[in-house]
Amino acid sequence: MESRYVERFSASERIAHWLQFVAFMVLLVTGGFIYMPALQAFALGPAGEMSRMFHRVAAVVFIITPLIYLIGDSKGFFSSLREVFSWGSDDFNWLKKAWQYYTIGDEVEVPPQGKYSAGQKLNAITQIIVFILFTVTGLIMWFGHGSVTSTVFMWAVIIHDLSVTAALIFFVLHLYLVAIHPFTRESITAMFGGVVTREYAQEHHAKWYEKVKAKGEAG
Repeated sequence: MESRYVERFSASERIAHWLQFVAFMVLLVTGGFIYMPALQAFALGPAGEMSRMFHRVAAVVFIITPLIYLIGDSKGFFSSLREVFSWGSDDFNWLKKAWQYYTIGDEVEVPPQGKYSAGQKLNAITQIIVFILFTVTGLIMWFGHGSVTSTVFMWAVIIHDLSVTAALIFFVLHLYLVAIHPFTRESITAMFGGVVTREYAQEHHAKWYEKVKAKGEAG
C-alpha cells in the first residue's frame, strides 16, 4: 500500500534548521537588550557580561549550523542551493499572484512550484545574504575593536543592525505562513518529521512532487 506521505527534508536539514532557529532567537533577545529601554539592565554589569557571552555562543552556533546540513547531506545541500537560485517564469508569476492567493483563497490559481516556492526562494536568498552580513559585521564588532578604523566599526554596526531588521521582517512573515496560515501550516510539520502528505506536495510543490514520483523516491 502506498504511503500517504513523502519525505521533504532530511534529518541533517531539520537539525540545522532548528539549531539556527534557536541561535537566532538567542541573538535577537540578547541583542535587543541594548535597544529596549525596559531591558537595558540586562546589558549592564554582570548581567551584561552574561548576555554578551550568550550572544557570542549563539553567534558561533548560528555560523556553523549550515555545516551540519552540508556534512550530513551534501547532495541535498547543493541541490537546495541550486534550486533557490534557479528562477523561471513560474516563479515570477507566483510572486505576482501570491498576495491574492494568501488573502483571497485557494481559488486563485498559482503556477506549479518546485521543492521551494518563489516565496521560499526569496526568503532563503534574503537569509543567505543576511547570514553573510551577520557573520562579517559580527566578527568585526567582536574582534575588530581597536584594530579597525572607527569608520569601519561604525559601518559594521549599522549594517549589522539593518541586517537584523531585514531578517526579523522575513522571519515574522515566515513564522506566520508556516505556523498560522491554514494553506501552508502543514509545512512546519515537515521540519519535525521530515514528511508532508502527498496532497500537500501536489498542491504546493507540484513540480518537485512529480520529479520525486518519477524517480520512485516517494513513499
